[in-house]
Amino acid sequence: MKRDILIRGLLVLCVVSLEGRAFAQDATPPVQTQTPYESSVVYGPKGGYGYTEYDLQEADRRSRVVRNALIGTSAAFAVGAILLGVGASQCDSFVRFDGRDDWICNNTGDVLVPLGGTFVGLGAIGMLTTGIMLGVRNKQKREIERDMRRRYGTRFHWDDRSGRFVF
Repeated sequence: MKRDILIRGLLVLCVVSLEGRAFAQDATPPVQTQTPYESSVVYGPKGGYGYTEYDLQEADRRSRVVRNALIGTSAAFAVGAILLGVGASQCDSFVRFDGRDDWICNNTGDVLVPLGGTFVGLGAIGMLTTGIMLGVRNKQKREIERDMRRRYGTRFHWDDRSGRFVF
């Protein structure tokens, strides 16, 4: 009994430690590392000058961040599936007296099945949400590129902002 409590306590401690500073409270005031202009999402105007190269770079950066999150949640899903499979291999099925099926697991199965199931569930939710977000961000990036091609094109023309001819 005490061993089960100890194992469950260690499991909770491991999961909480993965989340970062769950126990410690930061008493120092937060320091802003980005200027408010960089941290806010800025879209170029639809009329007037149109989108700039900065808008395209910002859209590319936002798309890259979400793509990295998608890769991370996919890795969490894969690790959870492996843990769940290893934990399930440590369990046996049996039929109770009332006719219901039940599982009995050793200590490894008791730890790995809930841990792997949690990783699989959260990884699946993360993959779904970041996949949708990546589609939206890529659409915005394509719209900026399309607008820039329409505005500037590849022909030789006069650029009002720079005051010179550009290609």
